[in-house]
Amino acid sequence: MARFELSDTDRSQIVSGVSCALLLERHGYGLDKKESTRNCLKYRQDDGYPIIVNHHGRGWWDTGSEEKGDVFDLMRRLEPDLGWRDTCVALGRMVGVEPEGAVFVRQRGAKEGDIVPPAARWDRRGPLTPESRIWTYLTLERALPDWVVRRAVAGGCLRDGVHAAWFCHRDAQGQVCGAELRGPETHLCLKGSVKTLFRYLPGGGPVVRRLVVCEAAIDALSFAALDGARTTDTLYTSTAGGMGPDTEDAIRTHLRAMVREKGASLVIATNNDKAGDRYAARLEGLAREAGVPCSRLVPAWGLNDFNDMLRRVVADRATRAA
Repeated sequence: MARFELSDTDRSQIVSGVSCALLLERHGYGLDKKESTRNCLKYRQDDGYPIIVNHHGRGWWDTGSEEKGDVFDLMRRLEPDLGWRDTCVALGRMVGVEPEGAVFVRQRGAKEGDIVPPAARWDRRGPLTPESRIWTYLTLERALPDWVVRRAVAGGCLRDGVHAAWFCHRDAQGQVCGAELRGPETHLCLKGSVKTLFRYLPGGGPVVRRLVVCEAAIDALSFAALDGARTTDTLYTSTAGGMGPDTEDAIRTHLRAMVREKGASLVIATNNDKAGDRYAARLEGLAREAGVPCSRLVPAWGLNDFNDMLRRVVADRATRAA
């Protein structure tokens, strides 16, 4: 029997014609309708980490690991015992079939209207001032020092969203591409956001030699407030609770620039839980890849994140002063 071979033309037709979302749907994954957008479909199975479908259905990545790829890689993950010929035949039968999730998101978008780009929505937000409700939320409920909030505002990474603080993410060109929204009753990312990194450089140094990575923007600011090793060249960042390709690319870019600097280091300050451990392992891998020394720090007293630790420290100080 002649060996089965897939031509480049047929492979290209399958990759462009079979959505990874369709494959997930046929293997029991359900669309997270609330969290999905037209360019980012989020699928879940049971209580596991979601798999994100991007690049108009041609790509995917697992938020709980470093696995990613095209529809062939996804089929090998979902059906590891399936032979190569049968894999190609099965995928070939799906060419042109539209996944239900993509249809739902498109129809929802048609009803709701086009999403205003994050940069345009960011431009509409006003400056955060000490008289605002959100300033009070950050400094009292979240225990962030005034100087931390003031420098975040001055650095252009924090604005007032009335009901929530807006922490921006920027792309490689420095343009706002997304935002983390945090308030008394708000915990989400702006619709249409592309998650890269929230960046806070309070020292204003011309170069970055020390990179701190947290999961949430408030944790990054909290770490800065607690950081006894803070230097003018320390950049505090957050990933918005996930590490997709754009986030990893942003971290790699910083690490590649840092490796040339004397004393460069990556500080991993992810949450003190299983998810935080997984993110830490991935960050350690990026540091090894770039040749930058790294260390993992966790909150004291077994707390989950650095804002929990900051609030504990502030409360203890108030008790001693009373």
